[in-house]
Amino acid sequence: MPETGVPHVAPAVEGAAPAVAAEAHASGHGSGHSSHAFDFDALNLSHNYPYPAIAWGHGKPQLILDLAGYASKNYASLSSDEKFNTVVAESGHVAWAQDVAAKKGIEAGQLAKAMTLAEGNSLLGSLPRPLSFFNHQTFWSTIALFVLAGVLLVTHRRKPEQLKPQGRVQHMIESVVLFVRDEIVRPNIPQNHGHGHGHGDAHAVAAPAPDAWTPFFTAILLALITCNVVGLIPIFGTATGHIGVTAAWSLIIAVLMLVLGMWHNGIAKFWINLVPVKWSWNPGGMVLWFFLFFLELVSLFSRPIVLAVRLFANMFAGHIALLVFLSLGFVIYASSPGSDGMAGGIGLLGWLVAVPLYALELLVCFLQAYIFTLLSAVFIGLCIHQEH
Repeated sequence: MPETGVPHVAPAVEGAAPAVAAEAHASGHGSGHSSHAFDFDALNLSHNYPYPAIAWGHGKPQLILDLAGYASKNYASLSSDEKFNTVVAESGHVAWAQDVAAKKGIEAGQLAKAMTLAEGNSLLGSLPRPLSFFNHQTFWSTIALFVLAGVLLVTHRRKPEQLKPQGRVQHMIESVVLFVRDEIVRPNIPQNHGHGHGHGDAHAVAAPAPDAWTPFFTAILLALITCNVVGLIPIFGTATGHIGVTAAWSLIIAVLMLVLGMWHNGIAKFWINLVPVKWSWNPGGMVLWFFLFFLELVSLFSRPIVLAVRLFANMFAGHIALLVFLSLGFVIYASSPGSDGMAGGIGLLGWLVAVPLYALELLVCFLQAYIFTLLSAVFIGLCIHQEH
């Protein structure tokens, strides 16, 4: 959860994350609802949005990934800490703060003090400044992908002299490869029968055999499954729950669609063949042709957008739903002071509901990775072999 450092919701400033905790009877707030401060939006921020620190629960962060970003988000609580007035900002933090303070709406010297205090509160400190682009989602997903690469390329790599896989892991990898080849690649990227697909275009280039795509789509499937599943581990985050990451994946597919489509069909023929009817000089035929061309153009460029939004929305919504049910008890306790019994009962109900929901989300992790890979193959295949 985001850090507060004070027993009540600190005053809001630009970029500052609200306090997240169910606090017990803060002094000076009486017995009203404000004595049990709980902000689900801030809780959601630290779990489902890019957050600049790894914070497993209310209290000190375990590791700060972007010190300037973390200090600015939590500036209200850090500046109200009793140590803030006496802390001496480190020289490196002062230089860093001067680069970002204007964007955060905070005075550079004050931000540098907050950065120094935040680093001292962190269990493992903070990452160096060059690594400040990391957030808790990309951090865990990067580690997970490194582990996946180690398994595929080092510990369980299939040796050239092997005629068949050995061991459970290699057999599992082999089954995934065969599944991708037989169920995704071959049905959606048709076999090239020894001729170009440009219908006489001198610039057309013969398409490669569909099996050549198997490693590419297998890598996509395994990487997406890894990122999705890692995000379901408590306290971890998933990069596929961030629209910027899924957009980057989809941009790769979009580039392959356009470049390979024009490469194998010819630049002019690729765009002309988008329209399923032949050109006619009849005024009505011309209007129809341009209308269909516009529709096909919108369809072509909307495909990668659909890929990005579908994956992001499913992962993001699933994590929010889990967080809602797991937080029911805290919400009730915060909104109704003294209702410990009701909060405990509803909280337990929320945890019970979260169990089957967690299983459903696990299924969604595999299903969405499969759908993204399948649609990518379909879209690329349609651009390479337009007559299909």
